Amino acid sequence: MGEEENLSLREIMASETAVAFDNCTQIAIHIAQAPIAYISLIDASCQWLKSQVGLQAKTHHYLDFCERVIALHYTSRQTAKYPQPETPSSTETKLSTSEEMLSAIVIEDLAINNSINKQLATHPLVKSDPGIRFYIGIPIQTNEGVLVGMLSVMDYEPRPISTDSLNALKAISRQVFMQMDLHRQLIHSKGKLIKLEDTIKKRSSVWEIVRQERDFVCNVLNTLSALVVVLDPQGKIIRFNHICEELTGYSAQEVEGKTPQEVGLSIYNFPVQTQPLSSNYSAETDQFPSQSESEWIAHDRSHHLIAWSNTIIYSPDGTIEHIIATGTDITLRRESEKMLRLLERAIAASPNGIVISDALIPEKPIIYCNPTFERITGYSSSDILGKNCRFLQGNDTDPETIGIIRACLKEAKDCLVTLKNYRKDGTAFWNELAISPVRDAEGKVTHFIGIQTDISERKRAEEALKTSEERYRLLAENATDLISRHSSEGIYLYASPACRKLLKYEPEQLIGHSAYEFFHPDDVASVRESHQILLAQGEISLVSYRIRCYNGEYIWFETTAHAVRDPHTGKVRELVAVSRDITSRKKAEVSLLERSHLSLLEAEIGKALGQGGTITRILQACSDAIAHHLNVTGVAIWTVSRKSTHNLELQVSSGQCEVEDCPKCQERSNHHCLCLNFALVVEGRQVGMMEISSRYPLTEQVQNALYWIANAIAVGIDRVAALEELHSRREGLLFRLASQIRDSLDLNTILAKAVSEIRSLLQVDQCHFLWYLPTTDPRTSFVITHQAQSSSVPQSLLDYPADCVNWLSEKIEQHQMVQIDDSSKVEGFDGQTRAALKQAGVASMLFLPLETRSGQRGAIVCNHYHNIHEWGVSDVELLQAVVDQLAIAIDQAELYAQTRAAALAAQTQAAQLSQAFQDLQQKEAQLIQSEKMSSLGQMVAGIAHEINNPVNFIYGNLDYVRDYTQDLLEILSLYQQKYPSPDSELEEKIEEVDLRFITEDLPKIIASMEIGADRIRQIVVSLRNFSRLDEAEMKPVDIHEGIDNTLLILHNRWKAKKVGSGVEIVKNYGKLPKVECYAGQLNQVFMNIISNAIDALDNQPDPRIVTICTELFHVQNTPEATNIPYVRVKIKDNGPGVSTAVKNRLFDPFFTTKPVGKGTGLGLSISYKIVVEKHGGSLQCFSEPGQGCEFWIEIPVEPPAELRPLD
Repeated sequence: MGEEENLSLREIMASETAVAFDNCTQIAIHIAQAPIAYISLIDASCQWLKSQVGLQAKTHHYLDFCERVIALHYTSRQTAKYPQPETPSSTETKLSTSEEMLSAIVIEDLAINNSINKQLATHPLVKSDPGIRFYIGIPIQTNEGVLVGMLSVMDYEPRPISTDSLNALKAISRQVFMQMDLHRQLIHSKGKLIKLEDTIKKRSSVWEIVRQERDFVCNVLNTLSALVVVLDPQGKIIRFNHICEELTGYSAQEVEGKTPQEVGLSIYNFPVQTQPLSSNYSAETDQFPSQSESEWIAHDRSHHLIAWSNTIIYSPDGTIEHIIATGTDITLRRESEKMLRLLERAIAASPNGIVISDALIPEKPIIYCNPTFERITGYSSSDILGKNCRFLQGNDTDPETIGIIRACLKEAKDCLVTLKNYRKDGTAFWNELAISPVRDAEGKVTHFIGIQTDISERKRAEEALKTSEERYRLLAENATDLISRHSSEGIYLYASPACRKLLKYEPEQLIGHSAYEFFHPDDVASVRESHQILLAQGEISLVSYRIRCYNGEYIWFETTAHAVRDPHTGKVRELVAVSRDITSRKKAEVSLLERSHLSLLEAEIGKALGQGGTITRILQACSDAIAHHLNVTGVAIWTVSRKSTHNLELQVSSGQCEVEDCPKCQERSNHHCLCLNFALVVEGRQVGMMEISSRYPLTEQVQNALYWIANAIAVGIDRVAALEELHSRREGLLFRLASQIRDSLDLNTILAKAVSEIRSLLQVDQCHFLWYLPTTDPRTSFVITHQAQSSSVPQSLLDYPADCVNWLSEKIEQHQMVQIDDSSKVEGFDGQTRAALKQAGVASMLFLPLETRSGQRGAIVCNHYHNIHEWGVSDVELLQAVVDQLAIAIDQAELYAQTRAAALAAQTQAAQLSQAFQDLQQKEAQLIQSEKMSSLGQMVAGIAHEINNPVNFIYGNLDYVRDYTQDLLEILSLYQQKYPSPDSELEEKIEEVDLRFITEDLPKIIASMEIGADRIRQIVVSLRNFSRLDEAEMKPVDIHEGIDNTLLILHNRWKAKKVGSGVEIVKNYGKLPKVECYAGQLNQVFMNIISNAIDALDNQPDPRIVTICTELFHVQNTPEATNIPYVRVKIKDNGPGVSTAVKNRLFDPFFTTKPVGKGTGLGLSISYKIVVEKHGGSLQCFSEPGQGCEFWIEIPVEPPAELRPLD
């Protein structure tokens, strides 16, 4: 610093504002990422604080700490009074002459044990909590090395400091001194300003001359096309011409007095000096660059590369007076050079061979070739340069191609040719050559550039492809199948000559047409579907269809199509199809299929005619079968009217064609169909008419089959008509008998009614039913179970003689009817049989065997004893019908009996299965619930463990916080007593923060925190206790603890809310021993029942109370076991209660009274299982509507032996 004024540092800085210093302090905090930074200044008399951020303790502690650090680190001191460092009375410190700058003081960790840290460890800032652990001190010093202050940075945590951050802090220190020096110069300048005013007035004429000279120089500089920057000895800009203004966007007035780096300029090619150019720099002028290049960043942030020519102007005494830098913008030139180098690298890296020849020399020699050209030809650059490209040609190089090249060179045109060349080793290669002229700015051709591509592999591939195409062309032209190519839309692109033989078309007639134009209309949909699938996702498809020939006929084609796709896009480029004539095969298939259909049709017609039923049902089955199997459009069957044999009545019709009532009308309406009529004739008598409609002619084979079917249907119609007539005659007789027989499914009732009705209907002397049971004794083979007889028939006649039994047994076994009109005249019987009949007293007999489906055999027997009776055909048929009905009735009775037995067994089994299914559902639900509760227990236990650690940490430190707070409050109180009147600033802060309220509220806050932490600890303990859901062994537990833990878990549900008063929990605990049980499962029971009680009180008016009582009692289960101790837990609510019907179903699985989504219906069912099955206790519910609900949980203190888990 200068010696113009004998002022102390404190006097100089007294009028300086702290804004600039505060900015430096803020920057220091940002750079060091520390909470504390301050600037202290040192004067001859004292040390004081100029700026600070983040100070927590008293100011003198920080000044003292700084002074102590300086004393420990700088042993060589020499005091001086600012700004005269030579004055020995100053407390400022100056380094020895061997050092230029004071070094920074860096203490990364004050806790490290060394000599300096030991002396600082006792300082209040280090001893306090938290204490200072990190310190950086950057000295603030003059250019002569005089220490005038310190920039200090502190932190409560130890850490390292980077070199960049340290250098930045040093720069801030220098900036602080520059601010101080600037202020000193300002004070000094004010004094000189007064003196200079007189001098300036005297020298005004001189200044006018100087101004004119300066204007002249400025005009000269501004007219120069070069960039001109003039610097003073301190390196600041004093002149800036117009070219510089246009290039950078800065004005001369804007940059005057600034250093080059402040306007984005570095004139020198070495780093710009941070210190001003000193007067003794003349000794080092040989190091100053006369020529240099540097980058200039303009005002708009654009970059310019400048080439500088630097000149130093010296004063008469040899010191530097000015530096004149003259520059030229070479940005575009450098970009051009850069681009040129890029082009050179690109040409060298090209995969194509590139040569450049000189067009101005007649021989056009090669002046450049890239490495790829050398690799392709096998020649080195020394072999190539100076030669013409003809040296690559051989005897078989195409002369016509060479002529094209020469013509293009002569006319200076582009050309692209393919020719055969030879490498250095004599091997031939195919070369694709592209030649282009290169012109100068005037358009004159100066060079030719040739780009050569080795296409030998492509040529070989083309030759192979040509050979392959020729081979496949011959194959396609001589193939018997049609080979065609199509666009993706199906347009013919090519058709092989086989189309002439197969379709009678010339290939040219197909090309350009869509294949869909030739398809049969019925096959277009199936072909289009196959086409779309092939386009979308397939590669090959196979489809059969009919295609129209040139003569209009259709033949069958089987086509295999292949999709040719673009390898890059995957889209189908074209379709290749191979089509084969399969008409003969199709005809054979149709014939075989037709024979198969006819066989099935004949079988189905026979089945329909043989099954019986109404005439309409039979004919409809026949009509449907014909329409289905022959694929005809319509089938209609008429029958002769019963009213008039000349009229036909339409009975049935099938198919799509509309059918008229009259066959003649049908012929007219079906003019668009082919119709065939078949007369239905039986023995020369027409019984109906059948008509077949078809869009296609029917084959002879089909027509023959239809004639057979018509005859069969005619016979069937006649048979059905005869049966209907017969049925109508005896229907009246059978109806009453059948209805009476079938009124009951009881076998005895059926048989009794049958024999009674038969005897009454036929007026026979005796009718009975017998079972045939083959035995060794013929007399016991017949068992008469039911009979009806006239009162005139003697009892002695009712037994069968042994000979007669043998004879009738054979008839039963052979299922033969026995009809005897007159036993005395019957022929074919031997004398023994006739004698047996006479012995039995039988005059006439009708014996009809029957056999049930179960294999039982019996017979209905009708006898006349007194008179001879001729059995008519109607009698026999009627009795046979009755026997058939009776056999059915017996089968039904037996089936009914079996069904009842099976139904009873099935009902029993269904009940068992239902119970088993219900048990399985309950077990499954219980297993799922147990698994959920087990997972919940594990999760809760984990959460409780994780919460417990930080809670213990908080709870353990609260005592210290309370003690520290009490100490601080006592110190604060003592301070207020000692200093009752603080200064205004402190008093305002006290009123702002409301210190009195803080001293009263802080102990309350700490007490509240203790209560909250204790509450969390209780909840954690409860969670850990309640989470024992997955314990699989019985343990002695405290029942009260389980209930309390459950209540704590449910506290959020029963505590008072913002709306409502909550649920009141009343606990009346008795004295209970520890109970050996599954603690987690029992907690689940408490949870379910207490939760239900709380839910029941949701919509109840106050008061809402849940009462929990426990007691110990003794019971006597068996005479041997007396006074067994039990524990009873009673949980009661004053809710609405439940009805008896609901109470009886409370413990049923899946039963719930809660809304959908509120409950699963498993809680009480699982609780019941836990209490009763797992603990051998009981779970009861006592409730009446409007009287609340009370549950009793009773379990033994020690479980029975059978419930203890196996070891």
